[in-house]
Amino acid sequence: MEIQQSPYYADFIRSLGWVVETIDDGNIFIKPFPIIGGLAKIQRVTTLPSVKKLLPVLNKHRVRTVAIEPDRHVSQKALTSWCRQIPRHIKINKDPYIPTKTIRVDLAANEQDIFHRFSEAKRRAVRRAEKYGVTVSVSDDITTFLRLKSTSAGFLGFITTSGVHKLWQVLPKQHKSILLARDENQQVIGGILLLFWDRIAYYWIAGALMKGKKMFAPTLLVWEALKESKKKKCVALDFVGVWDERKPDSNHEWKGFTKFKEGFGGYELYYPLAT
Repeated sequence: MEIQQSPYYADFIRSLGWVVETIDDGNIFIKPFPIIGGLAKIQRVTTLPSVKKLLPVLNKHRVRTVAIEPDRHVSQKALTSWCRQIPRHIKINKDPYIPTKTIRVDLAANEQDIFHRFSEAKRRAVRRAEKYGVTVSVSDDITTFLRLKSTSAGFLGFITTSGVHKLWQVLPKQHKSILLARDENQQVIGGILLLFWDRIAYYWIAGALMKGKKMFAPTLLVWEALKESKKKKCVALDFVGVWDERKPDSNHEWKGFTKFKEGFGGYELYYPLAT
């Protein structure tokens, strides 16, 4: 089960004003809209919900659009067949709300082997960050992290952190962690919010100041995130989204951080696409 189907994530969605319904052990997130009709998000379910059970729920909340984004255990063929069963008056959303492809780094090996799977450039960047005096520590200072993320994102950066504070409040301590990178003067120059669920570590959101980027803090942060995730007995770290070549006209701005994430020796994971 991926984190979007965890009970804590359901509590987070409720805190944002959504309704959560459960069908065939999968949570469905519903946002009612009185005039244009509601939206239902069915995200990272391992088993597609029965259409026969789903339709009464959609009608109850006057849902007119469904975003179906299951996990990797659902085949493309099964998802396509499921979509064809949805009545024509309900639209199947084809513009995903969550990434359709990700990269995961296997944590089964020892730390040395994990590090040697990095590209040469990434290994060099870790050493340069350490040479520049960058240090990384575990923190629970969500306010400092969100301020950093908003600043690093630039104009309207606050949009990138919308709802994150509520998510932090909902999750128990063992399911979350913040890593903060500091320069030689102890100024915070970068950070990562990690979430943990079902032995997977999620690289949920990250940010770095320009100074931090010049000092290779983002690369050192990933290395420390991998070590922290391994300490928590996780089997993999999920980068939570990269550019998907199956949708070449979408998310071109993701290509930059996709190249960054590709350098850590991970493997690609594809999710089925709603059609």
